[in-house]
Amino acid sequence: MGIISALASGPAKRWTALISGGAYAFTAVAVLLLRPWQPPAGGCRAAGPTAVLCDAGRGEPLALAALGVLVVVAASGASLVVTALAGPLVHLLSGTALPVRGPVAALVARGVVGRVRAKQRLTAQAEEPWTSRAAAEARRQLHGRPVQDVLTAPTRIGDSFAAMGERILGRHRLDAQLCWPLLQQVFDEPARRDLERASDQVLGRARNLVWAALTVVTALPLALLDRVALWPAALAALAGAVVGALLLAGLGDGVDDYADTVEAALLRHRDALYAAASWPLPADTGDEKRTGDAFTAYLRRTGHPAPQITFERPPPEEPPVP
Repeated sequence: MGIISALASGPAKRWTALISGGAYAFTAVAVLLLRPWQPPAGGCRAAGPTAVLCDAGRGEPLALAALGVLVVVAASGASLVVTALAGPLVHLLSGTALPVRGPVAALVARGVVGRVRAKQRLTAQAEEPWTSRAAAEARRQLHGRPVQDVLTAPTRIGDSFAAMGERILGRHRLDAQLCWPLLQQVFDEPARRDLERASDQVLGRARNLVWAALTVVTALPLALLDRVALWPAALAALAGAVVGALLLAGLGDGVDDYADTVEAALLRHRDALYAAASWPLPADTGDEKRTGDAFTAYLRRTGHPAPQITFERPPPEEPPVP
């Protein structure tokens, strides 16, 4: 399982924890859009769900209670579906699921070129005096972008993961993706809590982003089909678009935080990583790079010659003296 996939595979949570605020917001918007804005003066003549909405609009207690139950059930069930979509959405936004051939791939390639040029502009700004606010902001943004142009991804989220992997490989000569399954088994409890917190932040914003997109793609078609009034549907779609743009920017910040947390956890647990595989520990920074190269080749198992390593195992326990 890769680092990106691990975002969606935290410890099992209560089903109530999967219901984001976006679920209730979307359901509330749907109820407001579907309610009769001008109920009949003589009462509600419609049957079925429309009658419940009409009676609730008139303030009848039973209709309000029924509507509340329907809202909770609808929000809870839909939240499970949206939660399942959050992980694939992060994959898609990271660029790992984009096609490598065809017209879409050409658009992706042009996007990568644009991001490379933007990185070059940031690099020029970062060389200004350290007291410059523009230089400080440029350095902050460059932290989430890989140094090598060939690693540049078509999206900001993809760049964050690529930059993290580049830093880990340059410092320790460890492939973070290959090491991740073993690393997850050696993390201590504080590291697990930090990773779960960062993961929950990313997935929460991804879920709310899905809800914002659903608001946009459902409000306007309902209005065009004369199912709801036009002006409240347009207002809901506009609000969904604005919130979605803010959530997308926040999702990038959350991924930056998650990548930094993963990098710090690997830095702290790399000795435990080697020990878990009975691998001899490096003696210094130069030896660490040689050790990391050999360990990565050992984990890769294909395409590289297997290194000859003498495993370090603890001595057997001596029997107690009677």
